[in-house]
Amino acid sequence: MLQTSLSAQNIIRLCEGDTAQHFAVPFSTGSTYNWTIGTQSIATITSGNGTEHILIDLNTPGVFWLHVLETDANLCTGKDSILVEVYPKPTPFVYSLGNTTLCEGDSMTLISDSMYTSLIWSNGLNTDSIDVFTSGNYFVLVSDTNGCKNISNNIDVYFNPKPNPDFWIDGICFKSESNLIDASTISTGNIVSWIWNLGDGSYNAGPTVSHLYSEVDLYNVTLIVQSDAGCEDSISKNLQIYHLPKAEFEYYPYSASTLNPEITFTNKSVDAIPLLWDFGDGRDTTIENPIHVFSNPGIYEVMLTVLDTNNCMDSISHSITVYYDFLLYVPNSFSPNKDGKNEVFIPKGLRMAKYKSYTFVVYDRWGEEVFKTNDVGDGWSGENAIAGKYAWAIIIEDELGETRKKIGDVMLIK
Repeated sequence: MLQTSLSAQNIIRLCEGDTAQHFAVPFSTGSTYNWTIGTQSIATITSGNGTEHILIDLNTPGVFWLHVLETDANLCTGKDSILVEVYPKPTPFVYSLGNTTLCEGDSMTLISDSMYTSLIWSNGLNTDSIDVFTSGNYFVLVSDTNGCKNISNNIDVYFNPKPNPDFWIDGICFKSESNLIDASTISTGNIVSWIWNLGDGSYNAGPTVSHLYSEVDLYNVTLIVQSDAGCEDSISKNLQIYHLPKAEFEYYPYSASTLNPEITFTNKSVDAIPLLWDFGDGRDTTIENPIHVFSNPGIYEVMLTVLDTNNCMDSISHSITVYYDFLLYVPNSFSPNKDGKNEVFIPKGLRMAKYKSYTFVVYDRWGEEVFKTNDVGDGWSGENAIAGKYAWAIIIEDELGETRKKIGDVMLIK
C-alpha cells in the first residue's frame, strides 16, 4: 500500500489495476476533508472520504487530478491537489510449441513474448522460453519499464503416464508352442494395444500369443504396448528354444506270461530322467528303473515320459505282450461209484473263468461223443457208461483271443 502526502505540483506515477492506493494530508483536529477525482472513470475512491486519508483503486490508464478540500472547525477552507498518471499494465502472453497433452518422457516448449524488463516463470526460470517435462500450470510474471507488473495467460500441460511393459514366457522347448503373456502395468488409464515382434520375422498382436518356433535358437522377443492415451513403451527379452531330450528304455524279458509276469525296465534316455512310467494297465511309477508285475495277459503299451533340466519333455512307448499260460490239470482216471471220492471227471486249470470260450468233449472207443459242455464248472459223471478208456478234448479261446486245444485219455473205473 502506497501512502502519498499531497503537496502542490506533485505528480505521481502508478499502474493500472493497483488497488488500495493510500493518499493522505496532515491531520488537523476538527477538520473535515472532501476528496474528489477529476476523471471519475480512471480511479475510484473506495474508502476514507471525509477523513485525512483515503484509499483509491486505479481502474484504467490515464491522467487525473486528485483534489482535497479541508474545512476546519471555524469553517475556514483550504485545498490541495496532485496529478496522478496511471500507466497501462503489461499484457504478457505465453504459447506452446505443439500439444500440451503429452506422454511421460516427452517434452514441449513454452515461449513468452519477452518484451519486458524482467520476467519469471511459475517454475522459477527467467528465460524467454522453457522446456517442460512435468505436468503443471505454467505462466510468467513480468515487469515493464514503468515498473508495472502482470501475470500472463495460463497454459496447462499434462503428461500421460507411459505403460510399464513386461511379459513372461511359458514354453521354451522345441516342437512345443511358446506362450508369451503380457504382464505390463500402467498407473492410470488402460493398455489397449500389444504388438509382438517374435524375433524370427513373425509378428502378432494381443495380450497373450502362442507361437511355434521352427528351429532351436536364441530369439529376441520385443513387446510394444500402448495406452488409451496413445503413450507407448517396449521391452525385449531373449527366448532360448531348447532341444528336446531323447526318451528311450529297454526291458527284459521281451515278453511275459501269467506264470512269469515280471518285467524289468531300464531307462536309457539321454540327458533326461524319468518323469513317469505308464505301464498301460492303470498303474504307473516315477522310479527310474522299475520292475513291474502284470496281473493279466494282454498287449500293453508301456510309455516312458522323461524331463530334462530345461523342463523339456519327450516320451516313447513299446508294446509288451503278456501271454496266457494254458495250464490244465486233467485226471487220468475217475471212479463214479458213489463213495464220494473221484466221482466226476472234470478239468481244473488256471484262470478258467477268463476263457472267452470253452468246449469239453468226451468220446468212447468208437469215437462217439458221450459228453459235451461249454461250462468250465461242469464235468462228466460217467453215468450209464461202461468201465474202460475214453478220449477227451478241450478247446478254448484264451484271454488274448488265441485258440488252444488239449487232448488225452481217461480211465473210467467201476
